[in-house]
Amino acid sequence: MCTTSTQGLTTPDQEWLGLLTALVNTDSAPGDHGGITAVYNLITPVLEKLGCTVERVVTDGPDVLRARRTGSGPALTSVLMIGHVDTVFPVGTAAARPFTVTGDRAFGPGVADMKGGVVVMLAALSELTADELAGLDLTLLFNGDEESSSRDSRTVIEAEAAGKDVALVFESARRNGAIVTTRRGVQRFQLDVTGRASHSGTNPGAGANALETLAHKIIAVQELDARVEGASVNAVLAGGGSRPNIIPDAAHVHIDCRFDDSAAEAAVHESLRGLTGPGPVEGTATTLTAFGGRPPFGQPATELANAYLDAGRRLGLDITTTFAGGGSDANLTAALGVPTLDGLGPIGSGAHTADEYIDVPSIAERAAACARLLAGLANGRYGTISSASVIS
Repeated sequence: MCTTSTQGLTTPDQEWLGLLTALVNTDSAPGDHGGITAVYNLITPVLEKLGCTVERVVTDGPDVLRARRTGSGPALTSVLMIGHVDTVFPVGTAAARPFTVTGDRAFGPGVADMKGGVVVMLAALSELTADELAGLDLTLLFNGDEESSSRDSRTVIEAEAAGKDVALVFESARRNGAIVTTRRGVQRFQLDVTGRASHSGTNPGAGANALETLAHKIIAVQELDARVEGASVNAVLAGGGSRPNIIPDAAHVHIDCRFDDSAAEAAVHESLRGLTGPGPVEGTATTLTAFGGRPPFGQPATELANAYLDAGRRLGLDITTTFAGGGSDANLTAALGVPTLDGLGPIGSGAHTADEYIDVPSIAERAAACARLLAGLANGRYGTISSASVIS
């Protein structure tokens, strides 16, 4: 269990710090099913010790780890808790940059995004009494493709979220300690340009330069960022051509779109479709492909957020709420109308960089706050949590 004091929370005990060390020092890179399984093997015995029934759900991508613990009370509050175990870092990063603690900060690949959040999930459950657990119907999901927009685990998440009273997602809290109550939606696109190859020295005029057309398209994409209200649009990765002495017959650009609502998403999609067809260079043509994204998490769950803030105040923690531009699995549960909170992991920053960190004392603080929230949901302190509405 996490240690406490009358003035608030101090540090997590060595059990949880030890688990975090093991998690961070286990690579779980994109597509690394073996590493993801290794992480699951670390948390499965902890879940079983907490009284959960654990199973693997097979998908076309990495398995999803699902744990259940059903209470015995007459009126159960159904809660879905979500954490992801994949990171953005390639295999070998953990060995090159292992878990370290300097002062009150812990560093390492995925420590904030979001292996620290996984530890907070488990530590929070460990603090609940038998009576509190009796009032809860708990489902915990851990996926290994969140950094790839949860392409394969999305159907599992949505199926488990359906009908739940609340959903809690354990991405890290913001640097100032705020939890996340709304997020932008995200959609990714790719523009592909085809042209005609020719020798760049002896017969360049016979070619149709796909890269030249792509340059025009990239400028048009960047102009959308200022033109579409409620959205950000950016060309983020481009390529083309095959050799230095050949007029390129193919080129492409990946586009990242973030949006406040479905209207902004539709406006971007329509504008991008307008860039398709014959290009400004004769003999070139452009096509558009849309890839999986996440819907906007646009309406904060007022009552659930206020309940969490109350739980924090009871522990002497002054926690605030905020908006985040990046997407998470909270977008998926909120889009189903399930009251959702995110950013319930430890305080941290620097995700996806070598400077990623969490504040070690916040592991205990956030675990205790989540435990008090769950206890309040179990014993009726917060009444019936309704669907999302705007926080005043």
